[in-house]
Amino acid sequence: MRQSTALGLIAAVATIASACSVGVGAPDPSGATASARPAASARPAASARPAASPSAPAAVGQELRRCEDVEHISASPDRYRDSPIYVANEMPIDRVQAWARVKPGFEEIWIDRDHGGWITVAFSVDADARQAELGERFPDVGVVAVGVDWTKAELMGLQRRLADEIAPLFDLSSSISVTQGVVSVNPGVLTADRVAAIAARFAGERICIEGVDPQDAPPEGPQPQAGDGWRLLADEQGMGEAYRTGVASDDPSYQRLWTTIGLDGATPAVDFRSEVVIWFGAVYGSSCPELRLDDVVVDGARALLHAEIVLVDAPAACTADANPHAYLVAVDRAKLPVGPFAIQLGADDPPGGAPEERTLVDADLSRPGAVAAPGEVHGDPSLPPPDVLESGAFIEPGFDQRYRLYVHCGTEWLGEVNDVKWRADVPDENLDYIPPRWRSAVDAKETIELSIILRVGPEPLIEATANDHTVTYRPSTEELPGCD
Repeated sequence: MRQSTALGLIAAVATIASACSVGVGAPDPSGATASARPAASARPAASARPAASPSAPAAVGQELRRCEDVEHISASPDRYRDSPIYVANEMPIDRVQAWARVKPGFEEIWIDRDHGGWITVAFSVDADARQAELGERFPDVGVVAVGVDWTKAELMGLQRRLADEIAPLFDLSSSISVTQGVVSVNPGVLTADRVAAIAARFAGERICIEGVDPQDAPPEGPQPQAGDGWRLLADEQGMGEAYRTGVASDDPSYQRLWTTIGLDGATPAVDFRSEVVIWFGAVYGSSCPELRLDDVVVDGARALLHAEIVLVDAPAACTADANPHAYLVAVDRAKLPVGPFAIQLGADDPPGGAPEERTLVDADLSRPGAVAAPGEVHGDPSLPPPDVLESGAFIEPGFDQRYRLYVHCGTEWLGEVNDVKWRADVPDENLDYIPPRWRSAVDAKETIELSIILRVGPEPLIEATANDHTVTYRPSTEELPGCD
C-alpha cells in the first residue's frame, strides 16, 4: 500500500473502513481535507462485525472513478536513487519547502514512503526546470519534482462545490488527495441514489469515490429482541465500559454484573438452570451511535462465544471517541461450548479493541445449573498489552519501544517499521536463525518480545534487544519473503 504524507494543508480526514471500525477516522496520508463531518483518529473498534467493503460497487462504472483505481503521482523511475533512505522524518523537508514556496507553479510537497521516504514537490509549471535546480541546490537529498495539470486552488474550489451541492442532500466527507490530484468523496453507503446524485453533478471532474458497497452494508431494521439460543435483557447506550465482556452463572454473579455495568432498576428474570448471562461492552463514536446487536454466535471449534454488532447505515465519517454501549443477553446453556470457553465482542483473534475484551471461563457452564467458582472467570493473560507493536508500526527515533516478532522463520527480517523493511545479517544458509541468547525468550506462540530503538544517523538502523543481546537491523529495498 502506498504511503505518502502531504505537508502543505494539515487537517484530519475521515474514512469509513468497515462497519467493524465504529468510531474510526484516520489521517489521510496523501492529502488534506475540509471534511463535511468532523472526525478524529482512533484504533479500530472491536464492537461491530466487518460488514462493509471500502471499495465502491461495480455500479459506479466509468462515470465516477474509484479512489483505489486512481494512480499516485511519482517521478520517472530514473530520478530515484538507491540512497538515501529516510526512516523517520529526518529528511530536510523544511529547507526544501522554503525553497519551493517561492518558485512559480509550486502546488504541494509530500513524503513518498514508497520511494525511500523521498520528498516530492509538485509544480503546475516548469517542473523539469525545477528538477534541475533541485539537483544543484540539494545534490545529496532524496527529492524529486513532478509536473501536475492541476492547482491546489482548483482542488479546494472543487471540494467547496461538493460541500455546497451534495452536503444538503446527504452526509459525506471529502478530502484533497494531492498525491493523486483528486478530491476523494465518501458518502458512506454507496446507494444508487447517492452515487447518481454525485455523478449527475461531478462526473468527469477531478473526483473519486469511496464508501460501503450496499450489498455489504447491514440491512435496516430494529434491534432484535431474541435469536437462536439467546434473548436480550438490556440494551443501554452509554452504560458500562467499552471493550469489555463478562458472564454470570447464578443470581449473585448476575447482581454483581448488573451493578458493575451501572444498570438501573430490577434485573430481568433469568432461569440459571438453563441459561447464563453474557455482557458485551460495545463501543461507538458519538457521531455514529446507531449500533445493533444482530446475533450471538457460538463457535464450537474455537470454544468461543462472540457478538455480531453492526453499525446501521454507516455514515461517511465517525468521530473517534470511544463510548460504551452495554448489551446484556441470556444464552441457553445447551448452546455453550462444552468445558472452558472464551467470550469476546467479535470473531477476531486476537480481539481488535483491547485485551480486556476477552473473558475466559474455566468451567463447563453448559451443564444445567453449573456455577463458575471464584477465579474461574478472568481475563486472558496471553493477550498482549496494547502498547506492544508489531510489523506495520510507526515509531519515533530514539525512544525504546516494545515490539513483538514472529520467529517461525527466524529473525533475519524484523518486518516493516515506518514503511521501511528491516533486515539483519544472519549466518549463511540459516534462514530460520535465532540468536542463541534470544531462544529462551521465545514463547509458545513462536513470538519474542523485543525492545527496539530506531536511530536515523549516522546511518538508519534499528537496534533490537532481548535477554541483553542486541541485533542490528538495517533498511532493505527487497520484498519481505513469505514464511512457510
